[in-house]
Amino acid sequence: MQKVSDFAVLILSCDKYSDLWAPFLKNFRRFFPVSDIPVYLGSNLVRFDVPGVIPVLSGDDVDWSTSYRKILEQISEPKLFVILEDLLLASPVNEAGFQAALRYLFEKGAKHIKYWGTPPPDEPTEDAWVGVYQRGAPYRATVCGFWDREYLMSLLIEGENPWNFEILGSYRTSYSDGFYGLTRPLCAYRNMIEKGCWIPQSVEWAREQGIALQIDRRPLPKGGSRLVSRAKMLYFDLMLKVPWRRRVALMNKLRRALISY
Repeated sequence: MQKVSDFAVLILSCDKYSDLWAPFLKNFRRFFPVSDIPVYLGSNLVRFDVPGVIPVLSGDDVDWSTSYRKILEQISEPKLFVILEDLLLASPVNEAGFQAALRYLFEKGAKHIKYWGTPPPDEPTEDAWVGVYQRGAPYRATVCGFWDREYLMSLLIEGENPWNFEILGSYRTSYSDGFYGLTRPLCAYRNMIEKGCWIPQSVEWAREQGIALQIDRRPLPKGGSRLVSRAKMLYFDLMLKVPWRRRVALMNKLRRALISY
């Protein structure tokens, strides 16, 4: 991949996930060759001093959004690729998709570009790799993805967690253009942790790949909780197949029906 000025990668993390930093970097270096692009790792008080990674500390973990803002304030590059430490890359990054995202960041003034198509973009663009998310679309603002740093900072409100940000932050973008998504995944990845527990299928995958994990750092879910989690994911995936305008209209009707004084 070519060198891009004014662009950097941010691995967003916190101290309690420090055991994943080395496994993440192992696959990141394998599948995302960024030798000419700055790579930052944001955490709280624990540094990760390895060649090619710039540690950025937020200080005490007051709340997620406050820590995130403090990390962003220490990064000078105006355009970012943000990824979480528990998303381990599982295939090479598609260079055509990566370059398409960069074009929209720098030439089209994109504020945010998702690097996977879930839910898919609402409208096509002249580039087969990139689609548009309309104003008002749910989940058009996600933690991970390509971001304009200044706009991202304007969306962060103290006291929010990542889930608040993706729901309420998306509402805050309702009157802004410049939200895009790749029509095909930029790469394959494995989510390793859900609600503070290892995801068993991902742990098994890591073992098959020879990726060392510190399993004792967090629990594996037990039978009942695994079934509930799987059911929730199936429900979420099913709902994403319903056009978002219908979903929003239905939720508005439910809110009106349940309002009491």
